[in-house]
Amino acid sequence: MKNITKYLTLTDLFQIKNKKWKIVEYTVGGILLIYVGLICYPNLLFAHSIKYRNFTVYSTKEIDGNIHNILDKAEINLSTSDINNTAISYKLYLCNNYSFYSFFAPKSRKAFANNYSIVHNIFISNCDIRRNEAYKNDERDNYVRQLSELIAHEATHTLTEKKLGFWKYLTLERWINEGYSETIGYNEALNIATAKEFLKTNKNSDSPSVSYKKYYYAVAYLLQIERMKFEEIIEADLTLDDVLNKIETIKTEK
Repeated sequence: MKNITKYLTLTDLFQIKNKKWKIVEYTVGGILLIYVGLICYPNLLFAHSIKYRNFTVYSTKEIDGNIHNILDKAEINLSTSDINNTAISYKLYLCNNYSFYSFFAPKSRKAFANNYSIVHNIFISNCDIRRNEAYKNDERDNYVRQLSELIAHEATHTLTEKKLGFWKYLTLERWINEGYSETIGYNEALNIATAKEFLKTNKNSDSPSVSYKKYYYAVAYLLQIERMKFEEIIEADLTLDDVLNKIETIKTEK
């Protein structure tokens, strides 16, 4: 009998290659689906939880009793917003670990927290509840802020999106979005003299911490000095520089 040698045709090679690619595509697609699922429903990865007022707090470690005071402070700050909605609830996920937080928020791994649009799950990088402090994994910008202020800031993002709707929220000017959240988060009277001094040396800087400070000064000025409402601010034909220039021209007592 003659030996019959079977040769692979070009079509056969393409079919084999396509099957391999399909396996890769299905695998990657499956991993992405699992990841998105964990972003939307991460509760099982957080061993501890409490519910208090409009907040549900999940944590990888036991939750200190001071969390009630922190949430009370955050709620007081939120009440200063003219778009505050007491019917809205908030889900906070305390990661207590920079690597764990980076898994949930890779694009914001150097930030204090990340609030996912639509699902509104708020992931917080690292904090000390007893001391009411929040931290971020950024050696170039490692200042500490109050956890209550951070929670109010992130919750304000939720309020803003609920007010505007997803698509309008996405197109909102960053300085308004972050500046408004900072103003509600801090809940402090604007010190014009301090703002002017800051702008003397930092107005042209675009570092993250400086930018957020400029956003805060601009929106706080519009809210507190010009007495504008949130909707008036977003409808006004103003740029960040327009507002900062106004602050710089204000006369202050020496």
